Amino acid sequence: MPHPLTILCIDDNLLTLAIRKAMLESRDYRVFTADNGPAGLEIANREQIDVVILDYNMPGMDGGAIAQEMRSKHPDVAILLLSGFPSKIPESLLSIVDGFIYKGSSPTILLQELQRATTARRQRPERMSRTSDYSRKQVEQCRRMIASSRQSLRYSRRTRKR
Repeated sequence: MPHPLTILCIDDNLLTLAIRKAMLESRDYRVFTADNGPAGLEIANREQIDVVILDYNMPGMDGGAIAQEMRSKHPDVAILLLSGFPSKIPESLLSIVDGFIYKGSSPTILLQELQRATTARRQRPERMSRTSDYSRKQVEQCRRMIASSRQSLRYSRRTRKR
């Protein structure tokens, strides 16, 4: 029987971190957590990690800096980026990570993307540095939804002032 995947979750929101850890452990993953980038990198340096699930928007060291550090020191680790603000994700970061998940997505989406990223890494032993088309489409869809919401909000404000 293969060993369960070891996942490192890095997020500054402790409640979200605890929920994600419980959900992943209930599916037999081995899970480490860190509430900031330096603590997460310390764990990655001492433990055998298969996947990092990483929040983008954190104080101090943000997800982009953590992903770059992880990629340079641990090139075989799959990195899934989480964000509630997809419009702020730089395109250059999407080429470093293996997947993107909108932070409000269901656990099913997280598990599917986790499976996709780890399967892709096993099938391609060389460093996989391209975010999946699915993840790129998800980022673009979120960006369009945000732009549409902003436009609706501006229109609503203008009509109320009249």
